[in-house]
Amino acid sequence: MYCYHCGREVKETTHTQKRYKVDYYLLHTGKTEWAYLANFKEDATAIRYLKLTHPIDIITCVQCHTRSAIRQCLDEDFLGGKSLLDSSQETNDATEIISKG
Repeated sequence: MYCYHCGREVKETTHTQKRYKVDYYLLHTGKTEWAYLANFKEDATAIRYLKLTHPIDIITCVQCHTRSAIRQCLDEDFLGGKSLLDSSQETNDATEIISKG
């Protein structure tokens, strides 16, 4: 497994009798779409929620997780704001444009 942000190989969490060592954090995210769940209560509206259509796991090493910019991106993705995948696509598009000249 590798960090999504820096590419460093991460290790599994190790446990001993008195402590544990975490080397990465995992964000379960992906592409979503709005969906509705019927509410069977009388005169109640349907419940709107974000349905995960293409799940992706984002692995972040502990060093990258300490960086405030990365933590902010992860928090925004987790809270349903701007998707981390959208910003990576923008970066890939910009890199492709620059490389084409």
